[in-house]
Amino acid sequence: MTTQRSALEMRGINKSFAGNTVLAEVNLSARAGEVHALVGENGAGKSTLMKILAGVYQPDAGEILIDGQPVRFARPSDALGSGVAMIYQELSLAPDLTVAENIFLGREPLSFAWLRMVNRREMNTRAGEMLKAYGFKIDPRASIKHLSAADRQLVEITRATVEAKRVLVMDEPTSSLTAHEVEDLFRLIRNLKERGLAIIYISHRLEELDFIADRLTVLRDGRAVYSGAWGEISRTDIIRHMAGRELKEIFPPRVATKGETRLRVTNLTRKGKFREVNFAVAAGEVIGIAGLAGAGRTELVETIFGAYRADEGEVFLDGSRLHLAQPDLTVARGLGLLTEDRKRTGLCLNQPLAGNLTLANLRALTRGWLLDRRRENAAAREYIEKLHIRPPDPDKTVALMSGGNQQKVLLGRWLFAGSKVFLLDEPTRGVDVAARSEIYRAINQLAEAGAAIVMVSSDLPELLGMADRILVMRRGRLVAELDARQTTQEEVLRHAAVDEGEQQAA
Repeated sequence: MTTQRSALEMRGINKSFAGNTVLAEVNLSARAGEVHALVGENGAGKSTLMKILAGVYQPDAGEILIDGQPVRFARPSDALGSGVAMIYQELSLAPDLTVAENIFLGREPLSFAWLRMVNRREMNTRAGEMLKAYGFKIDPRASIKHLSAADRQLVEITRATVEAKRVLVMDEPTSSLTAHEVEDLFRLIRNLKERGLAIIYISHRLEELDFIADRLTVLRDGRAVYSGAWGEISRTDIIRHMAGRELKEIFPPRVATKGETRLRVTNLTRKGKFREVNFAVAAGEVIGIAGLAGAGRTELVETIFGAYRADEGEVFLDGSRLHLAQPDLTVARGLGLLTEDRKRTGLCLNQPLAGNLTLANLRALTRGWLLDRRRENAAAREYIEKLHIRPPDPDKTVALMSGGNQQKVLLGRWLFAGSKVFLLDEPTRGVDVAARSEIYRAINQLAEAGAAIVMVSSDLPELLGMADRILVMRRGRLVAELDARQTTQEEVLRHAAVDEGEQQAA
């Protein structure tokens, strides 16, 4: 039950980096037992504000109060000591440790305290009990590096609930989760509210806030431009506050003529991941691939691209068979893959925009053995303008760019490479509403120009709004093909979660 007691108050927070104002006089409060939604476009200052709360940054001005008492967090351990924990959008797990070791990192149960011996049996048992109680089907003894992006997200959430005593910050916690996992998370959030936790919830998926949010603050350009009870203003008004303008069409219309088959997948099998997958995509067509975590969606597109060797089956591009497990050849033939985790497997974070954008087609920019920097910058500027990448600076380090602009850089990479087929794995993960609309518009333009698009997404409204057909995977198999204009989220989920025999029995 929500109370009027403020667990958190942030007053007059200011922050600048290298003379650039990121936050200006921001006020934010959260009551015990409520979810306070914090929304805004990429670059609005949401993550910076929360990193100040978590002790990663210190404010230039302003104050923070926990339970009415002023606090100063010089480091993250200070925030944790005051009961403030944060789930970061970019996960902070130790990949070589187990799930249980990550959950209890720094708080390991001991067998003999004076010897500092970790009681691994108790640690695994307690971690397993927590994961089971939350509805997360994860082995506590599994290594983090072997988990999917969704399961890593769930481990991060579990660890944060151990640390949080007063305030829990969730930064895009559902960005890699399927619909069923989101339901489990929302159930957990309701339990945490009943325990009296104040939850700051950052999300670009406004539709999910209807289920959990009590109050709302909108940031734009480092300032709080709206704050009030959830439901007092419409979603259209929220978007207008976020963007400073109206977005008429989140899913823009597409005028594309379906052409000849560009990509055909025949009996493709990778043991333990997926089996006997068959489908085709035509020029001008966008197909979506839906499914729960572990269904094999990411593994399928990675294998089609050539990142992994298939055990059986064939892939044809424009009628010619591709040699799989040779991504350099598939790229040269016209296949492009936008990976699920742009920062881990897509971008060279410490390199400039121009170098990232041209990486898949360096042969077009070389003279002999030398890279022509002038031509590289000219190519980068062309796609910066075409995709509205911001800031429009070829020398900008991509790590310093917003998530939406990083995704545009990756799209630009495959455009510059001359790709005919685009495999897009979670193309709008962690991207704000305005940037998503721009990415959707770019995808439509690719289809209208004759490209074939395969879009893997855990966001069902996105698939329904963008795809012509939706292929549903379950446990490594394609179990349904649905017309996106005729189906519903419920029908997609039913195929993704229930075996055909179970459906008939029901």
